[in-house]
Amino acid sequence: MPVYINQITTAVPSHKYLAEEISLFLANTAVNPTAQRKARIVSSKSGIESRYSVLEDFRNNSDKTLFKTPVPSIESRLEQYNFHSLPLALDAINQLDGFRASDITHIITVSCTGMSAPGLELWLSRALKLNSTCAKHAINFIGCHGAFHAMKIAHSIIKADSNSNVLIVSVELCSLHFQPSDDDDSILANVLFGDGAAAMLLSAKNNTDKPTIELIDFEQQFIPSDNSMMAWNIDSKGFLLRLSSYVPQAIKEGVLSLYQTSKPSDKDLWAIHPGGKNILDSVESALDLSEAQMNPSRHVLKHYGNMSSATIVFVLKEILGQAKETSILHSLGFGPGLTIEKLKAKIHV
Repeated sequence: MPVYINQITTAVPSHKYLAEEISLFLANTAVNPTAQRKARIVSSKSGIESRYSVLEDFRNNSDKTLFKTPVPSIESRLEQYNFHSLPLALDAINQLDGFRASDITHIITVSCTGMSAPGLELWLSRALKLNSTCAKHAINFIGCHGAFHAMKIAHSIIKADSNSNVLIVSVELCSLHFQPSDDDDSILANVLFGDGAAAMLLSAKNNTDKPTIELIDFEQQFIPSDNSMMAWNIDSKGFLLRLSSYVPQAIKEGVLSLYQTSKPSDKDLWAIHPGGKNILDSVESALDLSEAQMNPSRHVLKHYGNMSSATIVFVLKEILGQAKETSILHSLGFGPGLTIEKLKAKIHV
């Protein structure tokens, strides 16, 4: 029985920041000249031209909502998450054509940038007036590959019951976790990450006249490493990223291993999580991908930055919007551990 992603919609907050504005903010909040210099260098090589945030705090001379002090508490950061996450999720869901809450049998929410109990899955159920019997699932705090886990769960649900209709919603408010520091990891996170939300409708029926994605197969590879390779930790100052400079090379080696016995066709489409320019470059080099195959991932990085788990859904939407013929689609995601997620799918037009 096939499983299809029938619709994908995305949403971003109203505050758009160009790279120059973020660079100015980072310069003004740098803890010392070294941090200022590092931020300038990393920003110039990031491949990012714009990002979005639920906050206006990063604009010069703006009234600050969260960053009234240089290092807000984790409580104040999560308070902003609780305030902004539901409206942004609804912005994405409200764009779904013909959405009927009564059809949804399962809802899966994904977020690594905030959590509570009751959480987003229950807030959305109440806001959308989903059936009381709708099964609710939350995937929290596992990293940028979270949407892959949601798709795998949806795939299993629909395989078990062909009458299931699954709504996946990813919401990431990465900008809430800005950290003024001269630490390389914090500077990189400040330069890379932005806010966004995405929604997907999945079922066993290819019930749309627009391009759809048939999920075929998933595979996960774990690359054992110490906790400094890629990690996401909770601290009294907020959520802290650890990202080793060796990550792109480790991903390159892992990807080579994943595809060593099955080289994809030059005509296949690719959706690669744009965790950063160096990560995209490493995958392009490992698999000898063309500029056209890399374009959807680079486009999302350029215009939105890294939105953690929501980012790959933006890439999938970009590919669907350009699809002109039935094609094989490969998708890769990366998370703490180091973990690589692999998806093989088929675009139907």
